[in-house]
Amino acid sequence: MTDPADLAHAVLLRVAEFVRTLPADQLAALADGTAKLSVVDKARPARRSAAAPASAGVDTERVRADLVTIGDRAAGARYLADLKLSVPKLRALAKELGIAVSSKAKKADVEHEILQWTVGRRLDSAAISRPPQARS
Repeated sequence: MTDPADLAHAVLLRVAEFVRTLPADQLAALADGTAKLSVVDKARPARRSAAAPASAGVDTERVRADLVTIGDRAAGARYLADLKLSVPKLRALAKELGIAVSSKAKKADVEHEILQWTVGRRLDSAAISRPPQARS
């Protein structure tokens, strides 16, 4: 089917089938021009628009302050788990805290990095800076 008239006829039939399945509000939007139909080539992947950066959805400074006061990694892990953040929100929290994480990092990896840079480094530093105990 290479004749343009035949192609146009086939396309119009497909469009009619599609439009018939639309709900009334979408049909009204098409009719008044506030909505439009577009052609998406299935052979070419659709271009993704730049998404707005995710937000952690929590008070980052409060989380930072809480993690600084926590005395061990296990308690810090419980604190992060209690926030019930999704992976994108955890990544956003890490970014807001100034902690770099891989875009492919899993939830446990992101939590580990947040704990390491907030609780762990402070504990490590405290352990290193303690004076040695006197030998008997």
